[in-house]
Amino acid sequence: MRDLLLLSDLHLGSHLKPRIRGEYVHLAARIDEVLPRFLDHYAAQGPWVLVINGDFIDFWNIEFGRESAREGEELALRRARAAFDAYPGVEDALVRFLAAGNAVVFVTGNHDAELLYPGVRRAIKARLERASAADEGPASAADACRLGEAAAGTVSFVSWFLHEPGALWIEHGHLFDAACATTDVLAPTRKGRLVKTLAEVATRSFTNLMPEIDYDAPDTYTAADYARWAAARGLRFVLLVVLLYLRMVGQMLWLWVGRGRVDRQGRAAHQERLEAIAENAGLQMSTLSALQEMAPPPSTATVGGVLSVTALDVLLTLLSLTAAGLVIAALSGGSRALGAVIGLGLGVLAVRGIRRRRRKRAIADEMSEVAIDVGRMTEVPLVLMGHSHRGSIDVHGGVVYGNSGSWLDGSHLVVRRDRRSGRPTAVELRRWRNGGVMVLDRHEVAAADGRARTVDDRRAAAIG
Repeated sequence: MRDLLLLSDLHLGSHLKPRIRGEYVHLAARIDEVLPRFLDHYAAQGPWVLVINGDFIDFWNIEFGRESAREGEELALRRARAAFDAYPGVEDALVRFLAAGNAVVFVTGNHDAELLYPGVRRAIKARLERASAADEGPASAADACRLGEAAAGTVSFVSWFLHEPGALWIEHGHLFDAACATTDVLAPTRKGRLVKTLAEVATRSFTNLMPEIDYDAPDTYTAADYARWAAARGLRFVLLVVLLYLRMVGQMLWLWVGRGRVDRQGRAAHQERLEAIAENAGLQMSTLSALQEMAPPPSTATVGGVLSVTALDVLLTLLSLTAAGLVIAALSGGSRALGAVIGLGLGVLAVRGIRRRRRKRAIADEMSEVAIDVGRMTEVPLVLMGHSHRGSIDVHGGVVYGNSGSWLDGSHLVVRRDRRSGRPTAVELRRWRNGGVMVLDRHEVAAADGRARTVDDRRAAAIG
């Protein structure tokens, strides 16, 4: 059984849009230079199973302008080809990595949900294996891939998770982020096309049109941050931001009306694939159903979810109470100015109450908590995820949780196995920097019936 090399959140192609800041073009060029050296470094120490744990290609940020009328799988194929064409060094390095006797497994994330399309899988498989790839089908064995089945020199795809009974569980983790999740994760489709998440709509209808905004703004900015950012650029820019914001809110509400919901055909396909995966992975359907129920409902499922994510509930509260103050003043013959002030004051108090009740977005901490529950529910001592862009290793109640962070800062995980039994014995959080590897944290992994022992040496030793 080969050791595991796990990385995530490369977001390849995020610079492929008409309006983009120059530093992102520079970042793309640097990835095409540095990632091949990273892969060649590990290929020399193999053999490995490389798990690319979600968000390999950033389909959300790849835009061709208005010249393309393509939709669904056809458009996803075009975007996938554009991403690979933009990173020839990465493609060649993956080909070399496979030729060296290693395997590559792609786990589907939220930015690359298009990997659910069979045609996209075939196209990537053909480019990397440099051969005509066979159609895996919608519910193939790869969709519940056991890592031991990942043959040397091959590319596999996973729609949700990787599972080794009693050993480990791997998934991207976006199912537990309401803004980035859909229902029926194995076939989140409407009329055969993937439904959009609320975060994808925000990216395509707002962030992609703002080259001045920070890449991670949607994950970190509050309403006040957006207001300060817009105000610093002048009144004309503020008006543009307001118009784009209102359009974005309209599109999000349209998702809630129905466009963002999986149709009957998608739900049936999801259930069929779920049953096939449960059988292949050796899991009870009740376990997979319980895992799905652990995830919060997608933000598009309720109008309240849409309003809270867009901060429209705050705005509506202020406007409605101010208007109520004006109406009461007019009906009672009092001062309208005083009524507006009283209404606005009540609105501010109401908004403070809303903000106190609302839990601050802290996806990295939330994923750490939920990963422990995933480990206990699936009876594995090791759970690995990505999505949060924050690399870490935590141990709670005998379950080791590792997050690979984002490879954009060099973060990745290595899982060592016992050479005789094949079970995971240790997980390391590493960082690639200046042509070398630093070990940031390491934890031993006990068998499923034992407790994980913390090595916690937190060394920063260079590995040649």
